[in-house]
Amino acid sequence: MIKILTDSTAYIPKEYLEQEDIKVIPLRVLFEEEEFDEGLPGSYDAFFEKFTKNKVFPKTSQPSLLDFVNCFNEIIDNDDEAIVFTISASLSGTNSVAILAKNQCKDPEKITIVDSKSACQNTWGYIMECVDMIKAGKSREEIVAAVEALQENSSICFVPDSLEYLARGGRIGKVSATIGSILQLKPILKFKKGVLGCEKKTIGINKAILDIVSMIPKNIKRLFIIHIANSKFFELLKEKLVGKFEGVPTFEGEIGPVVAAHIGPAIGVAWIC
Repeated sequence: MIKILTDSTAYIPKEYLEQEDIKVIPLRVLFEEEEFDEGLPGSYDAFFEKFTKNKVFPKTSQPSLLDFVNCFNEIIDNDDEAIVFTISASLSGTNSVAILAKNQCKDPEKITIVDSKSACQNTWGYIMECVDMIKAGKSREEIVAAVEALQENSSICFVPDSLEYLARGGRIGKVSATIGSILQLKPILKFKKGVLGCEKKTIGINKAILDIVSMIPKNIKRLFIIHIANSKFFELLKEKLVGKFEGVPTFEGEIGPVVAAHIGPAIGVAWIC
């Protein structure tokens, strides 16, 4: 049987993981001299309570080689095979560690590593598609080919609440962040096929939300409305999406400490297309 594994940056709710028997290997977070597994959605409140009030910048790290090897061997010992999704190789070394672990496990031929070329709920969307294809009797090769086709048009977009965290993480300069804050500048960050860029800059959150909604293609298969650190603008984004994509499976999602460390509180959308 084909099993699905992913790292914690897919941010899949516990209920879905248990329902579909999906294994999660966590990335690690170092914050205020404490190191911990990232965890699952619904468990981030204590971290964000400190994170949004603290000038200490979190550090993140990939899972260990042994974490992956042990998990792969357990699957092989059960006479199963696996498709493994990782956060984009352009963002983390997690994919490289997974590949090394595949080469060191008991039967590498039973393990397929997939670079999501994305993160967060995009990965969850790919996994949903995988679950459907596994139930339909598709092979690993057929499933991976289908996911690669989806990656061509799927994407994730964020609007940060402020530019402070991008500046603290070195993504933009402090002068740019200050000017942006004075002007209420809102960048729309888009991540697609492993490339993160600023899709557009606009003035004010209302205009930014309208812009981000307008970027969503009409022919999407799944839509995710997402937030980091309970952004105060999340309800506003949901209101603007009401009635826009009727008939499209739509999910709300929470993003955890690893991605939050680089963006800060934010709202966004992700879609599978």
